[in-house]
Amino acid sequence: MFNTVRLLNILPLARKLQHTTFPVVIVAYTPIRELHIDCLDQSLSTCLFSALETVRDYFYCHTEISSAHPTIELFLTHMRAVPRLHLARMPSLDSQTAHKLADAINNALGAFLSASNSQSHRKRLNNLQRVEKRNQLSIATYINSLFAQHAKLLFIRLDIGYREAHYHRLTADNITHDLRHYLSVIPRRFKHLVGYIWKIEYGIDRRFHFHLTFIFNGAEHQQDISLGKTLGEQWEAITDGQGNYYNCNSRRVQYQEWGTDGIGMVHYADSGKQALLLDALGYLTKSDERILAALPKGRRTFGRMEVPLVHPRTGRPRLSLRRFD
Repeated sequence: MFNTVRLLNILPLARKLQHTTFPVVIVAYTPIRELHIDCLDQSLSTCLFSALETVRDYFYCHTEISSAHPTIELFLTHMRAVPRLHLARMPSLDSQTAHKLADAINNALGAFLSASNSQSHRKRLNNLQRVEKRNQLSIATYINSLFAQHAKLLFIRLDIGYREAHYHRLTADNITHDLRHYLSVIPRRFKHLVGYIWKIEYGIDRRFHFHLTFIFNGAEHQQDISLGKTLGEQWEAITDGQGNYYNCNSRRVQYQEWGTDGIGMVHYADSGKQALLLDALGYLTKSDERILAALPKGRRTFGRMEVPLVHPRTGRPRLSLRRFD
């Protein structure tokens, strides 16, 4: 099975190719006078061959190309055209095979570089930024709809992930399964939950992890720290102890000192704290190229709990939340 996390190997190569002189690979002799494929710029060698091995193994397991990151998809598309790419790391090749393979790799890398600088590809990358803006507006509209139904809301921010001992087993599929399971259980266990927002990220240190904000009816729940702890323990239970969590609400005193406390209890009439809330939630919409590289096309990195449309009660109108900058 191919772990799509390996596709992250392509991103540093794509950046370095912007400043690389062609040809990238040449046919060279080994110390024992055998022909092989070598990288002309030795500082690029490890990065290049790691990416080529990733492409080779990807197509051992996939017949179709699917990546949420446009640059990954573009690289796979061009490198797929290289015949006998699996020979790139062979220590001994005959002259004809070596020269044909080196030419094919250089041609594919050149075509990829040209396409990656094209207007159409730049447009695809810019579309990712437009998605971020749409998600920002979506959050503001979502929170506003909840305040139309509740006079006060309790916001719990929770970061959940996995213990380091289990990093090796993590794939895009099994972490997505874990999140779906968790988010299906929480509404059944907490009847006064009125909404949630989630985001998947991939970090060099923390690997796959999630940022979540749970939203409760503030008339029914007031103890945000203990509630955050319970929610975190539920994640640990669902992952059979392989998961861990951080309860951001336990740091609210520090956030208050910094003037950034936008979580905990928020009243519909408190426009100042609502502004801080939206600033805090804005992090959930930031584009993360690493998670896009690790996920297949069409896989979501951001979502929310769908709530039924309810007409606001009559009486004092709710304040309109500002849009993100």
